[in-house]
Amino acid sequence: MTGTARTIIVVGWLLLWLAPLCAQNSPAPEAPDSIKTYLLETVRVIAETPEESIGALQVLEFTGTREASTLNLYEGLQGIAGITNTAGTKGESNLRLRGFRKNEVKVLVDGRPLNAGYFGNVDLHQLAPSGIREIRIVKGPGSALYGSGAMGGVVNIITADPDPETWLRLDLLAKRNNANRFALSSSHQLGDLSYWFSLARENNNGIVLSRDFTPTPSEGGGVRDHSSKTQYDIHSRFGYSPSEFSQTGLSAGISVIPERLIASSVYAVEYRMYEDWARYWATLEHEAILSGSLRLSGHLYYDGGRDTYLLYRDAAHTNLQTRSKMIYSTLGLDPRLDWSPGASTKVSAGLRAERLHSTRRDNVAYLEWTPHWLDVISLWSQASREFSPIFSVSASLGFSGSLTDGNASPKVFPEPSIGFFFKLLPGGESSLSLGRNSSFPTLRQLFSAESGNTSLKPQHALKAEVEHRQELRLGSRPLSARLNLFYNDARDLIERRDDIFQNIRRVQSWGMECSLLASPLSWWNAELGYGNLFWKGEDGYRLTETPRNQLWLSQSLKLPWSLQFSHRVGYTDNRLSESDIGGYAILPPYWVHDVSLARDFSRFRLNLGVENVFDRYYETECGFPAAGINFFVSLSAGI
Repeated sequence: MTGTARTIIVVGWLLLWLAPLCAQNSPAPEAPDSIKTYLLETVRVIAETPEESIGALQVLEFTGTREASTLNLYEGLQGIAGITNTAGTKGESNLRLRGFRKNEVKVLVDGRPLNAGYFGNVDLHQLAPSGIREIRIVKGPGSALYGSGAMGGVVNIITADPDPETWLRLDLLAKRNNANRFALSSSHQLGDLSYWFSLARENNNGIVLSRDFTPTPSEGGGVRDHSSKTQYDIHSRFGYSPSEFSQTGLSAGISVIPERLIASSVYAVEYRMYEDWARYWATLEHEAILSGSLRLSGHLYYDGGRDTYLLYRDAAHTNLQTRSKMIYSTLGLDPRLDWSPGASTKVSAGLRAERLHSTRRDNVAYLEWTPHWLDVISLWSQASREFSPIFSVSASLGFSGSLTDGNASPKVFPEPSIGFFFKLLPGGESSLSLGRNSSFPTLRQLFSAESGNTSLKPQHALKAEVEHRQELRLGSRPLSARLNLFYNDARDLIERRDDIFQNIRRVQSWGMECSLLASPLSWWNAELGYGNLFWKGEDGYRLTETPRNQLWLSQSLKLPWSLQFSHRVGYTDNRLSESDIGGYAILPPYWVHDVSLARDFSRFRLNLGVENVFDRYYETECGFPAAGINFFVSLSAGI
């Protein structure tokens, strides 16, 4: 299958690059410069549009209860088939897409990659939910336009446009045990200028455990021990559109956590914390229509952060064992050129160049500041061609290379992908996509004094995906169904063996995801989602934190007095979970129910809800329990 898939990808890519020449003989005339092929609706350059996706693109609208009840993006990315988002040993989020690990998933905001830090993980706990419009998720073969790092998939967070009708917005959210978020934002469109500015504060005094939790010597129950934090966010975005053919944007922000206590496993006694945690970023973006068929766009971005990790021997924080300080940054550039030689053909090309830099110092192995850097450059091209109203093809080819200060020999890796799209049934669309995606080693895997290895190769996976979407009607009511089948063959996975990181693992996974959206009545909307995953690992590999089966059902009902009632229930099957000391446990399956009630008034929206209604006890990972029954009250007002 691997050889056949690669042949199809290469042949398809060559065919599509010849498509512009064929288009010149097509009866469809080329659009003159006076006719705008591209529309610039807002000052924001996004990595991809839904039409450019090679693999199936899932769009999660960040509205309604999901927006109103989330303190951070970790909470917002829960309850999605094919995705598990757990909390790890240092309180960080562990996002997995179809079993792929956190350092194999690329997270972007409006097409700008987020710095994954020394350990290769974007902690979603620290990402504010303010101003998000939707989240685009690619779990299958990814386009080469994303560059390296997308072996496990892509999560692209799309921010909202400035509201021309609202000058000021206030968002308040309160949960159990003094968990709350306050956000004040202002946005507006002023002729050629636009802006969005937000100030926010999140406070969390720790979750309250379920009443079914059995106390341990290190965790007594009630409020989760040693788990509080307060975070401050300042985010801004400014745009200038001097004409309908060009626009420039500047965005910047900073998030600060003065002190964050880290909850340990309920089976261990450890007292850890972060202090002086900060994340700061700035992006300059530009987009211009050079002619009726040519567009230039791109980002120049900087994303940095710092933190100090402390490990104490006692709860009073008087006996310090480890103090480690980290400073890291990414400087990147990603110009892109789009060309539409005909109405049915589009060709794009560009590059993504990044320098990742990290320096650390601690009282164990890094007594002096120790810097390291990693350069990653990706050259890519993509072409799409609509051959008929029922058949189109899109293909991309990228070459990613890396260079480090510890290895002077550059590593280059090809990343081809191709997607075939069919519209054979009325109201339906099918797709078949194949691709090869990679992820380069993290800075820790390369340079760790204890186990680093600068000779590591990129991890890579051959991915295949078949999807069908169908719009139906049940009597007079609309019905939408989606079925997705996938297969992944991941190789050269990096694990630690003999106290050094090596490319030693291979895992194959396959499964399905399906969803059904229905409106049985004019006042009743429902969505059912199901996913399952099977896997086979070699050389002792075990797929952790990924259930075999997931089931989600959500429904909303319009009630009298302009009330809206929402109910969501989720089932998570048992799964393997790795403990702090390297052992494995099987976590039991569980059901979770959430309900909420909302009402819109003339200038504000009120939302009340209860999460984990039946106070079910379950663990996100072995030794790390989730919250018991919780409530939330949120208010959003605009003037």
